[in-house]
Amino acid sequence: MSMQEKAEGEKRFLSIKVKFFGIYIILLLAILVLIASVLPKIFTQYFVKEKIDELENMHQLIAEVLENEDFLQSPQAYRVLETAAESSQICIWVCTPADENLTYISVFGSNPATQSATIDFSRFTNDEKLMVKNVLDGGSLKNVVSAFPSAFSGSTISIGYPQVYIQTSQVIINGTPQTVGIQKNGAVFLHISMEGISFASRRLLMIVLAIMFLIVLASVLMTSVMGNNILTPVQQMKDSAAAISKGDFSQEVQVTANDEIGQLSQAFNQMTRDLSQVETLQKDFIANISHDFRSPLTSIKGYVEAMLDGTIPQDSYDKYLQIVLDEANRLTKMTNNVLDLTKMENGQIELQRRSFDINEMIIGLALSFEQRVEEKKIQIQFQFIQDKLFVYADFDQIERVIYNLLDNALKFTDEGDSITVETSIIGRKAHISVEDTGCGIEESALPHVFDRFNKGDKSRGKNKLGTGLGLAIAKQIIVNHGEDISVTSHLGEGTKFSFTLPLGTEQRIGKDTGK
Repeated sequence: MSMQEKAEGEKRFLSIKVKFFGIYIILLLAILVLIASVLPKIFTQYFVKEKIDELENMHQLIAEVLENEDFLQSPQAYRVLETAAESSQICIWVCTPADENLTYISVFGSNPATQSATIDFSRFTNDEKLMVKNVLDGGSLKNVVSAFPSAFSGSTISIGYPQVYIQTSQVIINGTPQTVGIQKNGAVFLHISMEGISFASRRLLMIVLAIMFLIVLASVLMTSVMGNNILTPVQQMKDSAAAISKGDFSQEVQVTANDEIGQLSQAFNQMTRDLSQVETLQKDFIANISHDFRSPLTSIKGYVEAMLDGTIPQDSYDKYLQIVLDEANRLTKMTNNVLDLTKMENGQIELQRRSFDINEMIIGLALSFEQRVEEKKIQIQFQFIQDKLFVYADFDQIERVIYNLLDNALKFTDEGDSITVETSIIGRKAHISVEDTGCGIEESALPHVFDRFNKGDKSRGKNKLGTGLGLAIAKQIIVNHGEDISVTSHLGEGTKFSFTLPLGTEQRIGKDTGK
């Protein structure tokens, strides 16, 4: 056997399937061994108890016969005792003492374990004679196994009890012969062979073991089927994980059930799809950032080379150096935005929450866009539910959110359009929205509005001066606050961004809110 074959053999031996079935078979064998060792004793005890109960019941019948009739003289009494012994498959001894050293033993019933039809008391051992004498003297014998080996070749159970019996004799009374019954003290022993009990116990044990074998066989088959249902998806997951490690996200686990394994398979497939999406996003991120970095770098390089080779005259340096500075600032801003977004997503920026008037913040930010608003002849309207609306959040971060939303609205609105900023209270939350009447967003593009480097259309060229990170940063800031941000838009009609914030401690929800 080669090393490779040996290694494969060890892998098969250490597989979950081998371990699973190995442990299962070992447990089943242990249970079978336990049953095979314990059940015979239980069955034997059960049958012995039944037979002892039979002997106790027989005791009453024998006592009635012996107390009323001379069993040695009455054929009827003899037949009753013989019939009772044969029907119950027991051996009956009626012991009558002859003298101090001799006891007559009358035997009823044909027991295959008896050595002969008659019992010779003189052949008994001293222990056997003492047991008989003890019962004749008023003692008893309780459920003794193999008490009389001299009389029985096989194993027997014996009970013994003292018994009054009738003995008739002829006497002459007033010259007339009469039969008189005299009560005498004797003993009765009942014996039952263990052969029948052992046979019944063995037979019942074989039936139980046969049933257990069928149960084990059915269990093995059922376990095999269940094992395949469990291990097949696990094997598929292993193969899929190996493919994922090589960059192949196409393999999915087949979901064949709605149990825990099926749910695990679904979760694994979802993880595979998420990883594929992450890889796609990562590639898109590299492509997008390369594109956005290349454009200003190309401009910087072109103008610098033009100044060095004299294409641009020296008296125009100030103009083109300003362009180079603007492009450098654009690169710096883009780099800072990428770094900030990464830190936000990783939870590396700690929020400094405090209460502040968000209405005042919105008005201040709107004033910073005054020049652009006038240039595009755009109207900014404010719809505040009340003069002051206090929220509890990080001032600088929320300021960045509103700035980005206003900046985005200005980019995608044309001359004569309007922007509406609204604040209100719904429930125990502050609701802020920025709505414009610009070009709107296609329905297919809405799910990607908050993606990195998204600029509103497939060409990404509607506004080349943007970084495509503003909305992604805005969403991450709101998410870090534990709040929600959403967007609704209709193509050609405009776009509305809304987000929530917790109310500040100074804010009181009064009747004048109307909410």
